[in-house]
Amino acid sequence: MKSLFSKYVWLQLVLSILLLFSGSLIIAFAISGRQNVLRDGLNLVVAITLFIFGLFAILTAFIFEYRKVLTAALVYGSICIALGVLLCNGIYNKNLYLLDFIVLLLSVFFIVIGVIELVKGIIMLLKKTKETGIAVAALVVGLGFIALGIISIIYRNQIVNAFCILAGVLLVAVGVYELIMGIRTLAHSSKNRGGKKSTKPAKANQEVKELDYTKE
Repeated sequence: MKSLFSKYVWLQLVLSILLLFSGSLIIAFAISGRQNVLRDGLNLVVAITLFIFGLFAILTAFIFEYRKVLTAALVYGSICIALGVLLCNGIYNKNLYLLDFIVLLLSVFFIVIGVIELVKGIIMLLKKTKETGIAVAALVVGLGFIALGIISIIYRNQIVNAFCILAGVLLVAVGVYELIMGIRTLAHSSKNRGGKKSTKPAKANQEVKELDYTKE
């Protein structure tokens, strides 16, 4: 993806605008507090974003890299289109909601981290190492993450808005970062193109001077 952005800076700018748009809409849906609208809206926003980015990537592959059989842009674009179709199918059949999946994924993630920290603390205590404070801290952190994961699963519907607002803020933050990096890359490339000067006249003058010295 990084090499793709370095070749086509405009693609990074398009992605940043899509991220800003998606994050803002997610936050708006979350503030409304309507669960059904929020679930369908998140699926729809992400699906539209994936479709647009996928089409841009595929068009880039067709226009600029048509001599290659399989390119990174073509792979990215195809994956985005496939995920977009999957999310639209979830909206139609009411069987797949990205919002529920994200909340469940984060809950399981918290539990896994908690178990790892808990095992780490227990092992340190069993080995009777001198870092007793670190072992106790690992146990506390592990239990805290496990409790957070279990609470997230039990009260998933109650905390879903918080997760959505957090996801929207993160998308907006990433969009701002990508926009700034894209503008900086664009300005840097324009500066380099403008600063190139031909060295042929200088070489020609140097040859003339050398000829003059030989004549003397």
